[in-house]
Amino acid sequence: MRFRRPWTGAVALGLVLAALLLSACSGGASDSASTSSSADTEAVNELFKGTEGVPPATSPPPAKGKEVWWISCGQRTQACKGYAAAGQEAAKAMGWNLHVIDGNLNEANGYATAMRTALAARPDAIVESSFSCSTVQPELQQAKQLGIPVIGVRTVDCNDAGVGPSLFTVPMIYSEEIPDNKAFWTGWGAHLGEFITADSGGKAKIITAFGQGDPQFKFLKDGFDKAIGECADCEVVAEVPWTTTDLAPNGPWVNALRNALTKHPDADYVAWPFDTNAVDAGGAKAVLQSGSDAKVISGIGTAPGLDLVRAGQIYAEGVASDSAWFSWAAIDQLNRHFNKQPSVPQGIGYVSIDKDHNLPSEPGKPFTSKVDFRSLYKKAWGVG
Repeated sequence: MRFRRPWTGAVALGLVLAALLLSACSGGASDSASTSSSADTEAVNELFKGTEGVPPATSPPPAKGKEVWWISCGQRTQACKGYAAAGQEAAKAMGWNLHVIDGNLNEANGYATAMRTALAARPDAIVESSFSCSTVQPELQQAKQLGIPVIGVRTVDCNDAGVGPSLFTVPMIYSEEIPDNKAFWTGWGAHLGEFITADSGGKAKIITAFGQGDPQFKFLKDGFDKAIGECADCEVVAEVPWTTTDLAPNGPWVNALRNALTKHPDADYVAWPFDTNAVDAGGAKAVLQSGSDAKVISGIGTAPGLDLVRAGQIYAEGVASDSAWFSWAAIDQLNRHFNKQPSVPQGIGYVSIDKDHNLPSEPGKPFTSKVDFRSLYKKAWGVG
């Protein structure tokens, strides 16, 4: 995993000159500047440019007649629903049947229930989407005993979580720089922290809101903390942690956020990693209603989140990826497994988004990569 250079005296000197001009950056709805006047222009532009590559150019032919079950993290959220829908699209292109079952954000032990339902169907493979191995460890052990391959996407394997052996039998390699799920989450947090560091010119007071109770949230926070730790004049003034069940509208998390905003009126930034915090839990509205001048930094790049960027309730999506790319990549990795070939890097990376950079041209749309990965996958699979 590549972490960008720490803040040094030479960079600080460059901030004075960098603040005079924010040059155009790729992918925005317009080319006008919207970052802070004190921002490190070069670093901000690098983050807007992002780290995306391209999917693999070659592939084995599609395996025939496969039945795949997709365990969704929670169909009531835009992100989880989008991952599943893209998985169905990719599986259809491959000629497979893909069944989606809702883990319901683990309410009433929803993840284990969904996994047991999938196992009962004896599918050719299972995709575990965006919840960690540790929440369904017995079910994954059963899958391994039954010889049912499982790939975890945007998740953490049990060995990385420190609770047992690796139970994801199909590796998910996002890119050369992101070789596994642990690296993915660490990098997600790092990109978020690097955006605040660069946008603030290396001086920020931050209220953070990271998840807890799931190993992937720990790795995400580790990446963020490392990036912010390299910023000499950045300070986390308050932490407002949450679990998934805390994110109900007007629930315990958003009330704790309101209290933090009241206690820290001098905060420059309020940062969380997911649009679920901003939209579903009401975090962006809470910051607006508080009267705080803090910039809201979110993540993922969902359509509702980006509409709040347009409306000015979210200053920027500090880190985002095209959610559909993850799903197409997972289907590609499964096909390689069915053909007895190893997983390969998929070209997935991170970008930052604000009102002038990487924002879709129309409201109501999620972030879409400039890389036409769908066509590239179809060409490699021989179906396009």
